[in-house]
Amino acid sequence: MQKDLQPNEITTIVSTISPWQQIEIRHHPKFGNQLIIDGDLQISESDRSYNVAMVSPLIMLGSFGRVAILGGGDGGVLHELLDIDQAQGRNLEKAVMIDIDAEVTRLSRSYLPGLCGDAFDHPKAEVIIGDVFDYIETHENLDGVIYDLTIDPVREGQTRREFLHELMQKVARSLKPGGMLNMQCCGTRPFDPETGIARQEIMSDIESALTGDFHQFLEQRVFIPSFGEAWTFLAARRK
Repeated sequence: MQKDLQPNEITTIVSTISPWQQIEIRHHPKFGNQLIIDGDLQISESDRSYNVAMVSPLIMLGSFGRVAILGGGDGGVLHELLDIDQAQGRNLEKAVMIDIDAEVTRLSRSYLPGLCGDAFDHPKAEVIIGDVFDYIETHENLDGVIYDLTIDPVREGQTRREFLHELMQKVARSLKPGGMLNMQCCGTRPFDPETGIARQEIMSDIESALTGDFHQFLEQRVFIPSFGEAWTFLAARRK
């Protein structure tokens, strides 16, 4: 049996506060370098399975075409998309990654090469430091949208269900008919151990937000090593 890690075995490489949030890069002896935002683990170098799950449903499109990644500032999803395109010839025209925090991208480039590789400099990649909600409102005819952000409300006084309905309507308008959305949702345990929120409540809110404009739902449950549990991902196609 593996012994429990002692606090001094997980080391902080860099810690900074950007205009948006506190960002840390830590090194874990088992999972490699890790991205921590506002005290919460986001991803580790061991967690390629997360990025594969975020990208692989787009294979059903045949040709990738134009894909927007909302969030994903560590570059892992972008790298996986470019990698699959190169390996399988998926005719990716452009992958646009939009993230609000330039510092996340800068630190990931330096300290998380196991996730992002050279994706930020790839000729098919465009990195935009800006508001994903502004981007999605002003672009259309996308073949795919990968949503790698919070599913919780960003405005005070708004419920999760209201937030998701508003957001998914915007995502639908940005996609071509038949275009695909893939998103991370929540863990697979019945209740989140930190918040006590039921998984079924979260999934019900997400599916309610998608039902009007999307169909052909595909749910994945994929184990993410550094989280120690499976995570739920949901893909759907625009009607």
